[in-house]
Amino acid sequence: MKITRLFRRGWRGGLALAVALPVTAMAAGNTTPTVGIAVREITPELPIRLAGYASRNQSAHRVDHPLVVQALALKNPSGERFVLVGLDNLEVSRAFMQPIVQQLTDKLQLDRGAIAVVSSHTHSAPVLDQTLTDMIQPQTEERQRIESYSRLLRAKLGEAVEAALEDCQPAVLEYGQGRAGFAMNRRVYRGDNVDFGYNPDGPADWDVPVLRITGTNGAVRAILFGYACHGTSVRGGEDWYVVSGEYMAYARQHLEAHQPGAAAMYLTGMGADCDPAPRGRLLDAKRHGLELAGAVIGVLDQPMRPVRGAFKLAYDEVELPLAAPPSREQLDKDARGADVYVKLRAEAYLKRLAAGQPLPESVPLPLAVLRLGEDLTFVFMGGEVVVDYSRRIKRMLAEDHPWPIGYAYEVPCYIPSARIIKEGGYEADSSLIYYGFYGPFRTSIEAQLLTRLETLVSRVRTQP
Repeated sequence: MKITRLFRRGWRGGLALAVALPVTAMAAGNTTPTVGIAVREITPELPIRLAGYASRNQSAHRVDHPLVVQALALKNPSGERFVLVGLDNLEVSRAFMQPIVQQLTDKLQLDRGAIAVVSSHTHSAPVLDQTLTDMIQPQTEERQRIESYSRLLRAKLGEAVEAALEDCQPAVLEYGQGRAGFAMNRRVYRGDNVDFGYNPDGPADWDVPVLRITGTNGAVRAILFGYACHGTSVRGGEDWYVVSGEYMAYARQHLEAHQPGAAAMYLTGMGADCDPAPRGRLLDAKRHGLELAGAVIGVLDQPMRPVRGAFKLAYDEVELPLAAPPSREQLDKDARGADVYVKLRAEAYLKRLAAGQPLPESVPLPLAVLRLGEDLTFVFMGGEVVVDYSRRIKRMLAEDHPWPIGYAYEVPCYIPSARIIKEGGYEADSSLIYYGFYGPFRTSIEAQLLTRLETLVSRVRTQP
């Protein structure tokens, strides 16, 4: 087999080594998983309330871009299966996901953690049942629409998972990385306070990981890509009440036009403290989608690194410790307060006390590592994960070629770093009000999560 070695300049000017192999030769005689792909549309009927902002006060009145759920199945020659699901929605909770995941796991005889749903975190998709539903305070008719849409979404998600597993075919996988610069840290320091704004000096992750999946006939079947940024390009005005998949969906649209017949699938990175800049209008979402698609196409148009070998999955859940629960006196005070969200949180805690149940002292969080041979390692973490984790994981696991992914499996709340917990602000504290927890987390959670991830990675590394 002839191997051609090509040297080229990477996005940041560094010298990168790419190995180009004939497609048919790469597909023959290796242990790369077969791949299946399925897509289902999940665009809602209007009117319906959109998720992500407590200050929205009406239902969506127009659809600008359809919403989809995508499933990509991997099947090892030895029979193990894994399904990666990309979902056009803000996020999913454990209560929302548990019924459909349990149903699919039992029916398809899948291992624990073998269905990883990654929410795109668009703030222009419908509210889901038992997932930050009370943030919008829906009326009876609105709640009925939410429940009806949630049933539809679960059904379509299940269809996509089963169809992807039935579609598994031999494939060639190649990886590369680009760069897009519109993500900006949003934590702005004013005296002792941390507010929202644009902080160009704050941490951000501009990497754009790309995985191309090609059939043995040379046709591109799927393009996986990611970015670490909130789906909040649209902020206010008439566009605030328009359904769309945000910048990530517009990027998909460009990529699928560039590569007809391929499914472009977005995987949200760990950038929960970063917003797109600039932002405000639907036009900004389209602008950022075009920039992101351009970064991906720049990778696809250059030689990419082969990804070969069977996958290995390691899944676990970690209990993240919270600060000590509030006193009964504090709960009674909060339940009488004027802030409806603080009131709802306190009432939920008081109901637990009345039922003789313990108050939450920790939050369970899913973690998973999916390693493809020795060439690529997906690192999945539930929750709205701040960018500090992405940067730490890339340094800590550099030899494992990590691709950090947040909003995976479920979103119980924000996952702040030790630095952010010490600084305070929305991601560390006040966001927990909407998620129904009294906090903050203890600063030990960062070391706890990274240590557990190292353990999971060690379980999937190829043994000599």
